[in-house]
Amino acid sequence: MVCPYCNKNMESGIIHGDRYSIKWIPQGKDKGIFLSPFIKGIRLSDKSSSNSVGAYFCNRCDKIVIDLQEDNI
Repeated sequence: MVCPYCNKNMESGIIHGDRYSIKWIPQGKDKGIFLSPFIKGIRLSDKSSSNSVGAYFCNRCDKIVIDLQEDNI
C-alpha cells in the first residue's frame, strides 16, 4: 500500500488485541479501558475470529493505516 501522506510504500503487518475486539471510540465518548466494551464504536476486529486486524505502517511518517474493507493483507 502507498502511504496517503508521503506516497512512499508502507510495510504490512498485524495489530493484535487482548480479550475484547479492537474498536475505535470517539475521544469524547472514551470512558477508559474497563468501560470500553460497553461503548459503541467502529469495530476494527471481530472478537469471534482472531482479535487482530491487518494494518500498514509508514516508517517515514510514523502513521498506521487500517483498511476495514480488506480481509487479509
